[in-house]
Amino acid sequence: MVVPLLFVAACSRSGADRIAEGNVGGGGGGNQPAAAPKGMPAGGDFGDLKGLCGPRPADWKPSGNQSRGVTDNEIAVTTMGDPGNQMQPGLGQEFFDMADAFSKWCNDAGGINGRKIKVNKRDGMLMDAASKINEACQSDFMLVGGGNPIDNATVEPRLDCKLGAIPGYVVTTAAVNAPLQVQPGGIPANEGPVGAYKALFEKFPDAKGKVGILGQNFGDLAVVADRYADAIGKAGGTVVAKQLAAPMGQDWRSVVEALKAADVQILVSAGVFAVNATSLVQEMNNAGWAPKAILSDQSAYNNFNIQTAKDVNFPDLYVYTTFWPQEIADQNPAAKLALDLYHTKNKNGRMVYFNYAGLNAWLLWAAAAKDCGADLTVDCVLDKAKRKAWTGGGLFAPNDVGPLNEMHANPCFVLVKLDKDKGFPPDLETTKPNGAPGSIFNCSPDNTVMLDQSYT
Repeated sequence: MVVPLLFVAACSRSGADRIAEGNVGGGGGGNQPAAAPKGMPAGGDFGDLKGLCGPRPADWKPSGNQSRGVTDNEIAVTTMGDPGNQMQPGLGQEFFDMADAFSKWCNDAGGINGRKIKVNKRDGMLMDAASKINEACQSDFMLVGGGNPIDNATVEPRLDCKLGAIPGYVVTTAAVNAPLQVQPGGIPANEGPVGAYKALFEKFPDAKGKVGILGQNFGDLAVVADRYADAIGKAGGTVVAKQLAAPMGQDWRSVVEALKAADVQILVSAGVFAVNATSLVQEMNNAGWAPKAILSDQSAYNNFNIQTAKDVNFPDLYVYTTFWPQEIADQNPAAKLALDLYHTKNKNGRMVYFNYAGLNAWLLWAAAAKDCGADLTVDCVLDKAKRKAWTGGGLFAPNDVGPLNEMHANPCFVLVKLDKDKGFPPDLETTKPNGAPGSIFNCSPDNTVMLDQSYT
């Protein structure tokens, strides 16, 4: 999933807010490591990914020509994030947490064919990501399970040193289009998911002619709103307003007044609800205006919005996701394992989108690396990462993944709806699941479209 994620509201992701984020929906405990919950498997199998991690096979015999970062006993990889930045402190910490949790779980089971995973967590601090890639180029095998919002700067140094990647997410068109990677949740720059738009247009037929877009006025992120507008039109909607907000110091009153003046009935967020949006929603309350629905990409599946809904009158917020949400984890063994895995890092915390995205990348990387056997190379991992109907062991809606020329937007989705007490339970009535019995996803080739261009 291409997700714009650089937005600073009145409160950041650090300090008390980070602690509060971890505790929403649970008791105390903050972000302190905890023992694995009772009943959690020691490792090895993840859903239908059998033998994902384990000891060295009896017939294991490497050729001796080891790749950078690979020894007989260890695989060194980098996970990228930006938690140390000053604009939005804590951004991407979830990638680091999931890297720690997954690598420990896998290593406890024996590692990847007996090789233990060594994770080097590198903080790009928003503006320093390229130099961190250069560091990774000196010692590490691949990039796994992370991402940076200003990722166009990382493409050239990564390709120069042939550092392969299976990222948690990508943002800019340059990063989306870059070779030497497989994006398990990626969307080509000239494709767009429209299933969620169609579902809401069916639910609110009088509102589809009055759609507003709220995006971000920051470098390459501004164009994401244009991608969304293209997709909305192809889904049968009409965009009557597009507002781009600054990453810092935004006057929300002017934005809300413009949306109100255009009589926006469905507001589509291009990343704005990825962080604390209390001040924006409060301004809606002050203006006496609310759309019938707000629709966001997966970045809005976070704890800030749950807390905001407790503090102010939040309009109906829908999030389209491709993962099985924790709210119904007890109905899916892979979702339950994912939550248990996360709880080894944050005992009482709720998973957010970044946790799912990071875990998806780790599962795909581990499955591919395992299949490569003793001779582990970047080319082999990227080739083995080509998967038809990939589900991450049953945690995600099925989607074909691979390099850019074999990658497509996921034709499946489920709409979850914000509830201040329950989190984000699935709205299956609006989603209209049509898959196998027990599935929560709506899957159809008509849920994706080709856009008019690749937006750059």
